[in-house]
Amino acid sequence: MKKLWLIPLAGMVSTLLGASDPKEKPQHLALIKDYQMMFKRIGEQRIGAAVKKIEAVRPPFVRLKPEEKAKVIVKKDGTKIAVKAKAEFELQAIMNNRAKISGKWYKVGDKVDEYTLATVQTGSVFLQNNEFKKRLTLRKENENIIIK
Repeated sequence: MKKLWLIPLAGMVSTLLGASDPKEKPQHLALIKDYQMMFKRIGEQRIGAAVKKIEAVRPPFVRLKPEEKAKVIVKKDGTKIAVKAKAEFELQAIMNNRAKISGKWYKVGDKVDEYTLATVQTGSVFLQNNEFKKRLTLRKENENIIIK
């Protein structure tokens, strides 16, 4: 009766040291071979897209015009400060199907520089041209506008 605790201990030891059942050995060897094949395939050189195709892809980023890039201001004490360019458009208010963008009111379909005001939603508007679609959102300071 005292040696009954040895049975579960023997089972745990055989599990930790490896399968004692000879039938399980081929399964382990098959798994090892599968992993070796996976590592071999991972290590093989893959052929990707041609360099010309990669270079032909148009970048998804909007580039700032040189005059819109950050300017460096030099203070009187000689320290330099980089001033970021101001946003091209600022959504200031929305009312019905109209939006106040950079100080001027527009309705859906109106031209805003080279863009057209496409849609007006609850907290944002979309400007669109042939190449880009821009989303303008109300800033937090403008969300609680009360019109009397």
